[in-house]
Amino acid sequence: MKRKIFALSLAFVLLAATLGGCAAAGSDNSQSTESSTAWDTDAVMEPQAPDPAPEENGAAAEMTGEGAGLDASAAETERKIIQNADFSLETLDYDQTVAAIETLVEQSGGYVESSQTTGSGATGDYYQARWAHFTARVPAEGLQDFGGALSGCGSVTNSSYYTEEVTDYYYDTEAHLRSLELQEERLLEILSKAEQLSEVIELENSLADVRYQIESLQGALRRLDSQIAMSTVNISVQEVYEYSPEQGMPKGLGERIANEFARSMASMRRTAENIVVFVAGNIVGLALLAAVAAGAIVLIRRRRKKRAQRAPQPPEKKDKKE
Repeated sequence: MKRKIFALSLAFVLLAATLGGCAAAGSDNSQSTESSTAWDTDAVMEPQAPDPAPEENGAAAEMTGEGAGLDASAAETERKIIQNADFSLETLDYDQTVAAIETLVEQSGGYVESSQTTGSGATGDYYQARWAHFTARVPAEGLQDFGGALSGCGSVTNSSYYTEEVTDYYYDTEAHLRSLELQEERLLEILSKAEQLSEVIELENSLADVRYQIESLQGALRRLDSQIAMSTVNISVQEVYEYSPEQGMPKGLGERIANEFARSMASMRRTAENIVVFVAGNIVGLALLAAVAAGAIVLIRRRRKKRAQRAPQPPEKKDKKE
């Protein structure tokens, strides 16, 4: 008989935990309905009193805690939004920009989660432009101000803000967590009354599974709270010799032609600068190569002349008149 009672109790606990999420939402509505019904019953049973003064109404509202109830309801329906952003910057002074970004992150109340740099700069035989990438966490309420302050660190070429609303998932997870905690309490209560070893082992296994689920949901809520409170910001920094020109949308054919001509001239100028830099940087090697080529050309010409002189000349033809 005890085994049947124990099995029925355990089945009831598991069934209640499964329906706990739905019952949690319905319980609030049922409680409010019951309280309003009880209030109406009291109003019918008791004689009506004259309406109190406005000041007494305010005091009564404070006494009954109606304002606190509204605040609690507003807190429960608070929206949960994750805000993140990406930025791309160009800089003429790489070291100064990187230091300014790190300082800005720290002053905003955040921290640099990870950073990566590429390029060697002015080392070796050639100069290699440097890149940097930062993943920072800053307070969500100051994300817009942080993005605006980045323009003081370099030339912002791209910025994008994006949000993700997790309100429903957040509160569903909370409801599931409360259901599991209630299931844990009931299992502990049954475990305290269990007498046989098999019952104890079965209850402890069920408790271990429930506690594992509770810890997983608690970890998920902590991660969501962290992502909601602290925004993730990805910042890319590129070292350049000159800033990219800002160009708006062309208004007509003439402006399009002018823009294309300007881009073409800028490309030719950069190509000419690259040629000058290459020649100036490799002048010694080019001079030696030119000297070798000139010497080879002189030798080839001398050999051709010698061959021409050594070759037998054909006899001269006599004049037919003679």
